[in-house]
Amino acid sequence: MELGHFFYDLLVHNEKFSEKSKDTQFSAYEDHQCPPITMLTCADSRIQGQILGMDLINKVFTVRNAGNQVARNKGSLAYALTVLNTQIFFILGHTNCGAVNFAAGASLANVRKLGDTKDTSPVTPVTETQKKSGGIQIVSTIGESKTISNLRKVDFSAASREVQREILPLTIPIERGIARLVKIGDEKKELAYLSQTNVDYQVEKALEYYGDRVKEKKLAIVGGIYDFVGAYSNTRGRVVVTNINGVYDKMKLQENARVFCEADTTIDKSSESYKLCCKLIEEKVSRI
Repeated sequence: MELGHFFYDLLVHNEKFSEKSKDTQFSAYEDHQCPPITMLTCADSRIQGQILGMDLINKVFTVRNAGNQVARNKGSLAYALTVLNTQIFFILGHTNCGAVNFAAGASLANVRKLGDTKDTSPVTPVTETQKKSGGIQIVSTIGESKTISNLRKVDFSAASREVQREILPLTIPIERGIARLVKIGDEKKELAYLSQTNVDYQVEKALEYYGDRVKEKKLAIVGGIYDFVGAYSNTRGRVVVTNINGVYDKMKLQENARVFCEADTTIDKSSESYKLCCKLIEEKVSRI
């Protein structure tokens, strides 16, 4: 994009927004904010607020970084969750995440810290003891999936130290997911599973920091995946709920979602929208 076109889009489109907005809209939040939702999501340009299908102004406090990492923005998150007291913490990953794929490449190359060089030797099976102690869970290169073969080609060492520093913490959750890839057998689903595993880990970290608020029912932590490749269903563009307060069993997830919806007295249970919501729980509260 040329700089001139950027200015054109910025000035013209913002003016249209300003003209169609009513003064009362700004009066509602000109001196304070009161968002009910904190959303931590990836910095990827394909992930924007409008995918949620609702007006986000004064409703969603958004924090972004590569790989939607909780530990990367603890200050901003603490402000939203403990000062603004948002009731929902939504951690949103996405399919085909570059940060996740980059971290997977680093894991497969046995890169663990800044300065490590790529190890091209075959990765051998690990013992149960090694698995429990955090060793990489991956079978040998013989018969490995196409996904793993492609991830091995990622040259992590070519990235700047700043990029490496931000991405390397993701190797911790990604190593959990790599071992299962051989059992999935579908490249879209395999990459989505790595993103899902990362979201599970980030929910774990959030529970470490804010578990007391969850126990006191002041906060709910929800994990999800924005699926724009059709890994979870044939319908692209869906946001799929994959974790609620650390629960990731599919049947329990769906039951919890139903309970939350049924308990909300602000929802008209006789409406067609509510019936649609109940149907979509079966499709969009799911896992790989």
